[in-house]
Amino acid sequence: MNIAFIIESNYNSGGMERMLATIANELTEWYEITIITAFNEGRESFFSISGKIKQRDLKLAQRDYPSGSLRKKAYCKCLESYLFAHHQDFCISLGSLEYGFLPLIKDGSKKVLWFHFALNYDMMTCHVSKFRAVNRLVGTLKTYRRFWLARKYDHVVCLSKEDLKRWRRHMSNVSQIYNPNTITKSNEPDYTAKRVIAVGRLDPQKGFDVLISAWKRVAELYPDWTLDIYGEGDSRQSLQRQIDELSLGDRVFLRGRSNDMSEEFARHSIMVLSSRYEGFGLVLCEASVCAVPQVSFSCESGPSEIISDRESGILVSPVGDEKKMADALTELMASESLRRKMGLCAERLSHRFALPTIVGQWRSLLGDIAAGR
Repeated sequence: MNIAFIIESNYNSGGMERMLATIANELTEWYEITIITAFNEGRESFFSISGKIKQRDLKLAQRDYPSGSLRKKAYCKCLESYLFAHHQDFCISLGSLEYGFLPLIKDGSKKVLWFHFALNYDMMTCHVSKFRAVNRLVGTLKTYRRFWLARKYDHVVCLSKEDLKRWRRHMSNVSQIYNPNTITKSNEPDYTAKRVIAVGRLDPQKGFDVLISAWKRVAELYPDWTLDIYGEGDSRQSLQRQIDELSLGDRVFLRGRSNDMSEEFARHSIMVLSSRYEGFGLVLCEASVCAVPQVSFSCESGPSEIISDRESGILVSPVGDEKKMADALTELMASESLRRKMGLCAERLSHRFALPTIVGQWRSLLGDIAAGR
């Protein structure tokens, strides 16, 4: 069986690109896999790709197309030409630019949308007006347009059970498969360590501005604890400015990227996720594998399905409440035994996201779709 995964580019270090590499590499044991990109412009995949996989870039350049519509048209034309020349049984879109036109290419392949964002992503990110009602209306219209496009696919795969319920209010050909763990525990965590770790792109979505404000409250009670934020992004300067303005320069650190997050988790006794929204929240799974307890906003979507509240970590609601975030963090800081108890529980629960389990679910789904079930 020939399967093509299709994405605009895969040279970035994002979660979507990592999941593409992880799942595609594993499926090569049973299928002929091709990864098709359009705008890599000579750059290689950030994540390691198996030598068994065919990598095909359509050799388009963003700078050659002054508008999004022209870029989309060129992408569609080149992809259509490739798919008619190279037969595929399945074409799987990762929800980038191609997701709007892939089902229109009648090459005989089954079309699957692997959606890596929360379904109500547009409602949470729409800022076309200073009026909330206008933003909500525009976001709702964009969401319904997403349903309209998704109905053209043979199947849709979403990441969380929470999102599955939303999708199934509008269409039936939807399945849910979690993202798998891609990390192994290198060392036992140090539950005596007075260090908290946060991981993610330095971007407003991740809510690090709220976390830093919450840490101002934390530092008043626990001045000997530090917060390490791993990741890079466009918000680095504004976050560093916030740290300096709150006089937290010796307690909150922007650490950049790390090539060994398993080792970093082992050096910390608490992991915190402050996101305003998530597609899933894979970093919580990674912390769980490393037996590190978590504190997370109960945002949409994913954290409430990964963290067992008050057992493997603490879910904080409402999203964005810095006082409640600070209270949850200090509760764990106050008790080494509680950190250990929750961390060990998190490790036990992490087996739900084991790679062999998730790959097995993908194989079953592809078999069902191919058989028309």
